[in-house]
Amino acid sequence: MLQRIQTLFLLIAIGLTVAIFFVPFGYAPALDETAHQAFMQPLVVSDFLGLILSTGASLVAMVAAIFTFRNYPLQKLMTALSAVFILTTIGVVIYAIITPYVEVDADISIATSWGWGVLLLILALVAVLLAFRNIAKDQRLIRSYDRIR
Repeated sequence: MLQRIQTLFLLIAIGLTVAIFFVPFGYAPALDETAHQAFMQPLVVSDFLGLILSTGASLVAMVAAIFTFRNYPLQKLMTALSAVFILTTIGVVIYAIITPYVEVDADISIATSWGWGVLLLILALVAVLLAFRNIAKDQRLIRSYDRIR
């Protein structure tokens, strides 16, 4: 049924994944050539094609998982796929944060810093894993009812 707890977890994961489009996941150093000063520029999902694709794929998989509630194996597959896509997104985010590094002078260097977007992705992954667990629980419950009949 659509009003199961896994639907709530998937909706929470969708909300957190959509929020990553608006919250910077990190801050990278950039140089202002005219003033010769360094500043921190926010890193957002829309700047990276890999992040747009993996985040969009995870959103599509989560929505598909919500509406395949009558087919538990397919719902579990869609939930697992969304978890894989979220892990891919986390990997690309980590790569994007670790890669930029600017050296202003020989004595001064600026490294990237983390933003709140990474935490949102981790919470979305936790919500998807909880949804997967509850789908498996419902599937076991249905099988036990079938054995009783």
